[in-house]
Amino acid sequence: MSMYIGVQLRAPDGFEVLAKDCVYHLLTNDARRDRVLLIEFVCRPKRDTHQAKRAKRWTPLPVVRCHVIRRHRFEQALLGGLITRVEPQTAMPPWLGGLSATQLEAHDAQRRRAKQRHDERIDSKLAHMWPLVERAEHVLTADDPFLAIHRHARACIPPQNPTRMRLWFLTYLCFGRNRWALHYPIHDIGRWDRMEKVGRKFGCPSPTRGANAGFGTNDPDMIRKIEAGYREHAAVARPLVDIYCDSMETQFECATRDDGKGHREVFHPAGEPFPNQEQFMYRVDQRFPLRERRSHKYGAARTRNEFNAPMGPYTESVGSLLERVEADGYVVDEVAEGYRSGSHLPRLVVVRIRCVASGMLVGIGFSVGGERASAYRMAKFCMAIDKVRFCQLFGHRIADTDWPTIGLSPHEIVDRGPGMTADARPRGEAGRPMISEAAPSYMGQSKAIVESSNPRRVKLQGKPTYVTTKMTLPQLAWREITRTLCDNQARDISSRLSNEALTEGVRHSPIDLWRFLEERARTYAIPMAFEDAVRSFLTPVEVKATPSGVRFHNQLYDSEALRETGLHDRVASDQHVPIKAYMLDVCVRHLWVEVAGRLVEVDALLAIADDAEQLYISVKELEQLAAIRREGQRDRQSYMHGEKLHWKQRFKDETGHDFDQGTRKSGRAKRNTSVSVQERNEVLPYLQEKGRPK
Repeated sequence: MSMYIGVQLRAPDGFEVLAKDCVYHLLTNDARRDRVLLIEFVCRPKRDTHQAKRAKRWTPLPVVRCHVIRRHRFEQALLGGLITRVEPQTAMPPWLGGLSATQLEAHDAQRRRAKQRHDERIDSKLAHMWPLVERAEHVLTADDPFLAIHRHARACIPPQNPTRMRLWFLTYLCFGRNRWALHYPIHDIGRWDRMEKVGRKFGCPSPTRGANAGFGTNDPDMIRKIEAGYREHAAVARPLVDIYCDSMETQFECATRDDGKGHREVFHPAGEPFPNQEQFMYRVDQRFPLRERRSHKYGAARTRNEFNAPMGPYTESVGSLLERVEADGYVVDEVAEGYRSGSHLPRLVVVRIRCVASGMLVGIGFSVGGERASAYRMAKFCMAIDKVRFCQLFGHRIADTDWPTIGLSPHEIVDRGPGMTADARPRGEAGRPMISEAAPSYMGQSKAIVESSNPRRVKLQGKPTYVTTKMTLPQLAWREITRTLCDNQARDISSRLSNEALTEGVRHSPIDLWRFLEERARTYAIPMAFEDAVRSFLTPVEVKATPSGVRFHNQLYDSEALRETGLHDRVASDQHVPIKAYMLDVCVRHLWVEVAGRLVEVDALLAIADDAEQLYISVKELEQLAAIRREGQRDRQSYMHGEKLHWKQRFKDETGHDFDQGTRKSGRAKRNTSVSVQERNEVLPYLQEKGRPK
C-alpha cells in the first residue's frame, strides 16, 4: 500500500494510544527522534449559544490531537496489519461535508457580490502561515510542534489565534497542501431546522410595522395552505401577485379593511395567522422547483425553449445519411404580381427536408396560398428522384455533383400540421416511411435541425409593408431551389464532423460531409423509381385528350412519346376524352399522363412561335390565364355584332351597295362562254402588272 504525508490510517482493534474506529493522518516519521506523529481531527457536535438576542446553531472548530508512537513499534504494527490504510481515502477534510475542491471553487465563483470571497480568505490564511509551511520540517521535528506553531501565531501581525493557526497548518499538510482544504464549511448553511420555533417570525424586521409584526410561516398547516393555494391558482401567464391574492381569499379566508391612511390592507376577521407576499413566495420557492414554476407561468413551450439547460446535440443519435429527416415550411417574403392590373398572386410556401446526420437539404416542395400537404408530397418527390431531373422540370440544368442526394428516409419528423395529414402521405405503400414522428405543436426544438436552416427575416416595426416582385411563381420557386443549393455548399456544419472526418480533411459543409458518409456506405436511403415517385407524390388531375393533344385548363400539351402511344388516332375530331394525369403544382410546364397503364410525359405548347419561358407557370397562374381567356370570349360576344354592323354600313356608304346584295340563281355560273372569255381577256391586263397598258 502506498504511503505519503497525510495518508489516512486506522487501527481496527486499537494499538497503544490509537483507538479503533478513528482516522489518523500520518504527519512525519522522524528517524532522529525515533517517533511517528499521527494527527487526529475530531469534529465536535453543534451546540447552542446566544448572540444578538436570538438563539443560533453553530459548529465549533475541529479539535486537533497529536499522537506519538515509537518509530519501530509503528513500523511493526504497520507490517503486522495492526495499522491499516483507510479505503477509500478522502481528498478533503470531513467538516466540509464531502464537497470537492471543484465544487468549492465553483461555489466561490458564484459569490460575485460578496464583500470578501472565500478565495481571498484562503489567501489571507496562507499569507499568515506560509513561514510555517516553508520550514515545516523544522517545525515537525521540534520537541513540541504545537508550541512552535503557537509562537508563530502570536508573532504574526496582527496576531492570529493559535488554535486556528494550528488547525490551518496541519490541515494544509495532511490534505496534500491543497489550498481549498482551508475553505470554510458551507454545506450546512441555511439547512438548520426552522420548524423548531413554530410560532416565531423570522426574516428581516419590517421598517414600518416593527420587528414582531405579522406571523411566522413555520406552522405546517400554514405551509399546507400556501402550497394548496399555489396549486389551485397557478396558471400560464398569471403573476404570483394574483396567485397570492386569490390564495388569501380561498385558503386563508382573509378580507380587506381601511388602514387609517386611505389604503386597503389584508387582515383576518378572526385574527388567524396568514403570510405576507414575501413569505408566500418563499414557501412556494421551497416547495416547487424552478422549472415547474416557470412552466406554470410561461408555459411548457417557452420554458423548454428559453430556460431549460441544453440536453446535448440533436445529432448524437444518428450516424448515417437519411437515418432521420426533418421537414418544415416557411413563407416567401415577396408577393408575385398577378396577370390582372393591381392584382397579386397568393404567397409561395416552401417546404424543405433536411438530413439530420449531414445537415444536407435533400428535398424541397412548394404550395401556393398556404402550407398544404401537396408541398410536403412534392418535397418527398424531390427527395426520391435525381436532382438533375428535378431541376430540369423548372427549365434549368445543374451538375450531378451540385446536389447528389437520391432516396427516401425511413424516419421522418414533421409538425402537427398539413405535413401529418393523410393527404401528405404517399399513395400506396411505396415511399411510406417506417417511422413518422409528429413534433408537438409550437415546439420548434422538436425539429430544431430544419428549423434552424430556414431563412431568417428582420421584423420591422411601424405600419405593415409588403414586397412585390416581377418574378412568376416558378421563378420564385427556382430562386428557393438556388438558395437550397447554396445552403448545401456554404452552411457551417463543423459541429457534426467526427475526429475521423476532420483527419480526412472534410470541408465543413453539408455536401462534403454527405460525400464522406456516402463513400463509406453509411446510408439509410431507400431508392424509388421515377414513375413510382410521380404516382406516389405528385397531384393527380383530370385532363382532356383531343386529336391535337392533351388539354389542361385550355393549355395544350403534347410530346413524341404521347404520339407513339396512338392516343391521337383513337380520339375523334369532336371528342374530349377525360384521362388521368399528374402535375407539379408550382410548375405545370410538364404533365405525366396515364395511357394504357403507362406514364407518359407531355410538354406545354405555344399557339404561335414565341418565348418558351412563358410556359413555366404554376397551376394558379394557369387558372388565372384560363379565366382571362374565358372573360375575353364573353367580351367578344358583346362587341362582335356591333363591329360587323359598323363595317357593313361603312361599305354601303362608300360603294352604294349592300354588303350582302347578291342574288342566288339556279344552275352553274357561265364563266367559259365566248362572251365571258372575251371579257376576261379584256379585263385581265388591267388586273395584272405585266399586261397593264402604259
